[in-house]
Amino acid sequence: MEKNNHRKGCNGVLPASAPLANPYVPFQQINPPTYAPGKALVRGTLFPGLDLPYLGMVNNKEKPMTPMTELQTIAFVLQELALYLDTHRDDKEAYALYCEYKHLYEDGKKRYEAKYGPLVRDTSCCCTEYRWLDDPWPWEYAANRRA
Repeated sequence: MEKNNHRKGCNGVLPASAPLANPYVPFQQINPPTYAPGKALVRGTLFPGLDLPYLGMVNNKEKPMTPMTELQTIAFVLQELALYLDTHRDDKEAYALYCEYKHLYEDGKKRYEAKYGPLVRDTSCCCTEYRWLDDPWPWEYAANRRA
């Protein structure tokens, strides 16, 4: 008996001349506008010019602000700025913003780990006890809210 996904002519083989994909990412100009960090996190980009939602579906629901969400937001902005700087190495304002967020992240991470324990295994050796598995995981919102 033939399964539905293996019907004749439906085996997923492309003709020899068919292109696989043609991706397009708009090239950003220097000093593009940016979203506020919390909005950037839920939209999936720091830059409104790159915010091209699939089929017009838009995520507008911001995450509840917890100490973990604040660090996640800062880390996301850092990553977005790093990717931007990969192609815009002369943008001094973006680099200054990157440095500012890097310091914010380092300070926030120190405060978070002092209060709640290590965020990653690499920092677990500097604590008095190993609590890696006992701490709330990032997706355990209720446990992370008790900050």
